[in-house]
Amino acid sequence: MGMRLNKSLQQLVLVFCYAAGRVVALLILVLLLPVLVALYIASWITLGEQPFFSQQRVGLNGRLFRVYKVRTVPSQEGLPIPKLCQSFRLIHVDELPQLLNIVLGQMAIVGPRPHVPEHVAQYLPWQRNRLKVKPGLTCIRQLLSPKQKLQFNQHLELDIKYIDTWSPLLDLQILWQSVKMGGFI
Repeated sequence: MGMRLNKSLQQLVLVFCYAAGRVVALLILVLLLPVLVALYIASWITLGEQPFFSQQRVGLNGRLFRVYKVRTVPSQEGLPIPKLCQSFRLIHVDELPQLLNIVLGQMAIVGPRPHVPEHVAQYLPWQRNRLKVKPGLTCIRQLLSPKQKLQFNQHLELDIKYIDTWSPLLDLQILWQSVKMGGFI
């Protein structure tokens, strides 16, 4: 990681940031509970099916975990995505249940987005470095993705650059930019 601290101090700072992130995520989760309930109801009415779902993802050191989301796409293929659900996706509120993943210690607020096991199985050795940190709710590459389409390898290169240059200040900058963009993540 990019901080100019000795390795043990770096680890201590990272552990503190993860712990602080869990507390912040819990507070946000409690504050946004009415929003989550409204999302749940709106998704249920709009899609007519179970609004929350989970997917298996790969986290820190390759550990598998379930990531939580609000359903915005009909589970039956070929059906159109309702406009309300499209707006959920546009501002990323469908990802809010992942605050629970942060509280559980499986994710961080900022970090590379978690990949599915099928993608991780195809990583080249240098790409496995992205598993050295917890996956995040928002990341540096998401700040670019809405503006420009990035290839999978470009995503991974940005993730590795983030890990190599990580600092608490970088996380705060990414978080601030994510909020400014109008989405939570």
